[in-house]
Amino acid sequence: MTINNHVIHQSRGPANKVGRAAPLRLAWPCCKLGCEQFPGQIAAAMAAMIDVQMSTEEHIKQMLSPSRIEKTDPFVVLSFCPINVHDTVADIGCGPGFFTVPLAKFLVSGRLYALDLDQEMAAACRRRVADSRMGNVEVMECDAFEFPLAPASLDGAFLAFVTHHSPDPVRFLGAVRSLLQPRGWCTVLEWRRKETGEGPPLEHRLDPAQLRDLATQAGFRYRDVRNLNEDQYMVTLRNP
Repeated sequence: MTINNHVIHQSRGPANKVGRAAPLRLAWPCCKLGCEQFPGQIAAAMAAMIDVQMSTEEHIKQMLSPSRIEKTDPFVVLSFCPINVHDTVADIGCGPGFFTVPLAKFLVSGRLYALDLDQEMAAACRRRVADSRMGNVEVMECDAFEFPLAPASLDGAFLAFVTHHSPDPVRFLGAVRSLLQPRGWCTVLEWRRKETGEGPPLEHRLDPAQLRDLATQAGFRYRDVRNLNEDQYMVTLRNP
């Protein structure tokens, strides 16, 4: 890649355990010289990378904050979920593992795959799983529409506040559905389309009617919707 005719070398990390190359990293030359040694655009890009790093760390702390449980208690959510203790489930968009560990604890005779696009989020989830000593979880990195799991290999999928992030929600939901066995379940948590003191921007949110339409286009059968609190809701879908 070039910025103002200055070459910025790009490299990929080693392949992960499912044979997929690690996400793209930027190898900045002579970074020890300091930002003052680079043209303005390069220095700005480097500063932006540092800001992203800091915001990711802060985001992880926020996502694992005990105060979050007061609003969205994972065990209350799971009490409404059609999950069985023997199920094989994927927590797609697992982040640092806020729902991963409760899911794993529920699946006493089952198996859980925790997937995320972001390397740092996946690493945080691995640490949380290791600290919790959960042996029925495998944390993996994934792509936006491709997952390192076999088609029709899951009993259920858990999507907590991730569908609104997708650039193509129908394609994303369709990719998730392809992982499910016939009559497999999918639980989707989302923010209501209204202004709140937290959560994603209003224009990114999906109201229940929108989500139902997207899921139907992706081939799911809509089951029901339930309010989790005044700002968030939960939808249950089935693979026909």
